[in-house]
Amino acid sequence: MAEKTAPRGGRGTYTLEFVGLQPGAPHPPVLVQAIDAKGGVLYSEQVADAGTFSLPPDALKNARYVVVGAPSDEKTIAEASAVKFRADEFDKAVVDGILPLAEGVWGRFRFPWTCVSGSVRVCRRRRPWFDEIFTAVAGASIAQRVEARAFQASFSTSAAVVANLAGAAIADVLAWPVRCFPVCLGTVTVFRRTCCCWPLVIDDPRIPVLIRDLGRIVEQLPTFPPGKFPPPPPPPDPFATPLFKGGGLNELALNAASDLRTLRSLSGEAAVQYVNSRAYLLRHICSCSAPQRMGSGALLPEGTFNVCWREPFRFLLPNCHDEFAYVVTQTIGGTTTTIYDGLAAGAWYHAGDNPVLTTYRADAFSCNETGTTGGDAVVFLDLIGDTESHLLTTPDSTAWDSVGAPNDQSGLLFPVDIGHGVLRNLGGSLDLTYTFAESLKDAPVGAVHYRVSITKADGSGNPIGPRVYFSDALSWKQVVGSDIVPVVLGPVPPATVGGELNLYKIPFHTGVTWTGDTTYHARIDTTNAAISGPANINDPAENHLVTLEIFDGAGKRLRPLGTAPSGQPGSEDAKPFKFRRWFQAAGLPGDDTKDVPFAALTHLFCWDNRKPVADIERLVLDGGASNEECQFLKAAGDAEFAIEYRAYVPDERFQQDHTIGWIRGLNGTVLNGGAGSLSTPLSPGNVGKPPAGPQNSGANTFEIMLSEPNPTPPPQTLVLERCAFAVTLTTRAKTTDGHSFGYPYAEEQAAFALEIDPAP
Repeated sequence: MAEKTAPRGGRGTYTLEFVGLQPGAPHPPVLVQAIDAKGGVLYSEQVADAGTFSLPPDALKNARYVVVGAPSDEKTIAEASAVKFRADEFDKAVVDGILPLAEGVWGRFRFPWTCVSGSVRVCRRRRPWFDEIFTAVAGASIAQRVEARAFQASFSTSAAVVANLAGAAIADVLAWPVRCFPVCLGTVTVFRRTCCCWPLVIDDPRIPVLIRDLGRIVEQLPTFPPGKFPPPPPPPDPFATPLFKGGGLNELALNAASDLRTLRSLSGEAAVQYVNSRAYLLRHICSCSAPQRMGSGALLPEGTFNVCWREPFRFLLPNCHDEFAYVVTQTIGGTTTTIYDGLAAGAWYHAGDNPVLTTYRADAFSCNETGTTGGDAVVFLDLIGDTESHLLTTPDSTAWDSVGAPNDQSGLLFPVDIGHGVLRNLGGSLDLTYTFAESLKDAPVGAVHYRVSITKADGSGNPIGPRVYFSDALSWKQVVGSDIVPVVLGPVPPATVGGELNLYKIPFHTGVTWTGDTTYHARIDTTNAAISGPANINDPAENHLVTLEIFDGAGKRLRPLGTAPSGQPGSEDAKPFKFRRWFQAAGLPGDDTKDVPFAALTHLFCWDNRKPVADIERLVLDGGASNEECQFLKAAGDAEFAIEYRAYVPDERFQQDHTIGWIRGLNGTVLNGGAGSLSTPLSPGNVGKPPAGPQNSGANTFEIMLSEPNPTPPPQTLVLERCAFAVTLTTRAKTTDGHSFGYPYAEEQAAFALEIDPAP
């Protein structure tokens, strides 16, 4: 008879023998635990590579069970693999200190790996972007809704077209140029749920439930009052709305308004097709289990993650699948902070999706990727707002503070259409971000400070008038240990830099983690009277020269080797670095930047802050115009309605377009014939700019404006006898600050009533 181990509370050291395991083959991971009568863990230990493990006598003495199995994590045995011994049975099963396990038992311990991967990034957006998202989701102002309907009416009256256009507007905003940076310090926790999705059928009862849920979401969305008076309330905190949850975008809420409008207008197969084509809607009607935490892992240096865990084979029912959501945390200011919560945002993925998890939280900090390391010691203008500088139509430099002769397209953004208009003038506050190569700070260059100045430009690209320096207080935020602290960049006290004024420290990135939404090096106020004179806001479009200089720690100006001195006051030295200008998009053949062989880096900007004008002067009936306050127009059905109007921007180059839309009664839409448009003589193009007189728009007949489709068979069109109307004129300007890509607009509305006279 085999020798038995000592009675309970005996030797304490054991060896697990895997019967049938090939010599030299590794055994599966195994956890041994002593469990008391209440289910508490008295002792837990991972079996060593040699198969040995300990079980202290006291733990065995007080244990009700000894459990052996594959670990689901460091402290838990997976239920599907557990082998449970009563304590006295464990004593009997051990022979000479060896606990043998049959292959049919330990074979269950060989759990396959389940892995997920992806990456994490932070995208820093400024307030105008969030406002544009809200505007697109809410449907914007009355004028914009009317214009959208007019546009839709010119192509189709189907609800699907209406919804698709609304979705396209949202997609345009999401596609704004944006700088996103990898997040490489943090922890990713993985959650899994199992969802079963049965195919939709015509008149599926789940679609009305989906419509109900979308309606509840829409009720919580931010809205923007359309009128100018009273003033609208301030925009909401983006992260206090359903659009942003857990630091990320909520796709269901983002599209809820347009989806709700469309689904309410569709039925039968069309509604099924609409839902089937949108994964986020399908996901909402599936039946899903509660999320279960599966594992966690650290972010890798390049911002990626790879999280794996062992578990037994799982068999899913037909039409069922697994989905994964991710929660990302960072330690900020000594506190564990969630910067991305996919559970809250409803962002679920399949195992092989390799998602890019995007957080918009301003306090999330990124890797040190924003500076160039090593390589050439170069300086160039990187961003104007959120717009890459190669999209600025600046002439080449001809001296340290001048450029070549400009034409009527110089100094504007977007020489080609990339979805944000073409040749847009600048205005407002311009945030300028430069790239300073990390090698600039080392010998022999030794750059420490920079300075930015602005002058007017004449018709030849030369500076005229006074030079105005950027001199506002500027701080960036730096991660220091577990804290985030502001670091003042400037202006630097002149006494410390040889008396030079308006210098700022170059925020190099090596060994430093910068965070926060202030990443610009200079902010140019284009309405500053010191730059353009007291009447700047009403001045004509003007060209300006923006110049960057760099200095060493003592305030000595630095210029590239082989370039002529600037001739400015103060000391100056030539060093081995280069100013460059970014002139073409990345990925195109050849170099994307070119040398600027002068003592400073100068770009030409054209700005114009004047507002667009929209003015309805008179209403027109069959060519006869009237400016009466209250107008009730009664005429035959073929009588024509138009407006006399002015629509212009002071510089015609900078009109994006102007549109005229009308809406009937309350809730008139394209679908019920209650919205339409009047054609414009010129759009884009100025109409009625003084000294020219106003012009008449195109006309619609009374019958068209009072027509209402009747869906009751047989199809026919009803013509209302009378109704009230509003007409809206909107003029859009191209002005942008490089952040906001909506078009500033002016609008005017007029109200009137039409009645068809049956016996004219």
